[in-house]
Amino acid sequence: MKAVLLTAGKGTRMQGLCDALPKPLLPVLNRPAIVHTIAQFEAAGVTDLLLVVGHQADLVRHTLGERCGAVRLAYVVQSDPKGTGQATALAEDFAAGEPFLLMFGDIVTSRRHAPDIVRIWREERPDAILAVRYFRDPASGGAVYVEGNRVARIVEKPRPGETTTHYINAGIFVFPPAIFDRLRRVGLSPRGEYELTDAIRMLLDEGLNVRAYDLPGFWVNLTDPATYLEAQREVMAELRPRRPRLPERIVVEPPIVVGKGWKLGPIRLGPNVSLGEDCVVGFGARVRDAIVMPGAEIGPGATIENAIIGFAAAVGAGRRLVGESPASPAVLLHGERFGPYP
Repeated sequence: MKAVLLTAGKGTRMQGLCDALPKPLLPVLNRPAIVHTIAQFEAAGVTDLLLVVGHQADLVRHTLGERCGAVRLAYVVQSDPKGTGQATALAEDFAAGEPFLLMFGDIVTSRRHAPDIVRIWREERPDAILAVRYFRDPASGGAVYVEGNRVARIVEKPRPGETTTHYINAGIFVFPPAIFDRLRRVGLSPRGEYELTDAIRMLLDEGLNVRAYDLPGFWVNLTDPATYLEAQREVMAELRPRRPRLPERIVVEPPIVVGKGWKLGPIRLGPNVSLGEDCVVGFGARVRDAIVMPGAEIGPGATIENAIIGFAAAVGAGRRLVGESPASPAVLLHGERFGPYP
């Protein structure tokens, strides 16, 4: 089965982290977030993947190239993004009349999901598959009504409190080639977008069997710094990265990931820390629950917690870059300086 990944968004809620770096390339465990998704496609037997790109498309193409693992990569540009329906329609030539797996590119999810969905497709042969996730109030996304294991109805972004279902559209699908004909009939929504859910609704109205897949394991919608840190914690818990070999002067509380070229004094690291390549951390610093991107510097005695430090940014000696909570992390943008730093 071929796969399609929608990755054209600008990441406007990432507080500037995506101004110079598209969201698919944000590092998670020192690898671009999108690489973790491609790995689960590979585990599902996907050999060909189409990336629908937009924001900084050339950088995405240059970074990933034509292959990631055993998966061949192709690209198409959504130059004037107007919704997920428009983005999906760009995959018609790539799908070439065959069923295909599709996923929203800002989803970070357990690596078991794509293999499970493809297995269900092969064993049960429904007309389509739509992954769903339990939410207390599905107002933030598509509310999905499920009967047994079939999708009965889908409502895009209902008003808070007006739904009677607790399932949302989780952004992973298998579609038949018939979806493209339905997409051609979709008009602009009140939000000024061509909604993929409108095409799914057509499949349901025609009586097609859209199988619901209730996601086990973790699922993170990568929308802001808080969900970015959450994604790192979840991926670390699932992958259980091997403890790096570090000098005894470094006190480690796993899990952590450390890139090459580090310069680390006697410090405390972890849990849930990734240090990118060529990072410098001074004597007595404490780093926990943090993403530290390549080339960043942390001064002696500094404290970093619930925080994201951008590429080549620096935290001065003794300074505290501490978020209020995991839901409200501190952010230091690429190249910024926090406090005096030589």
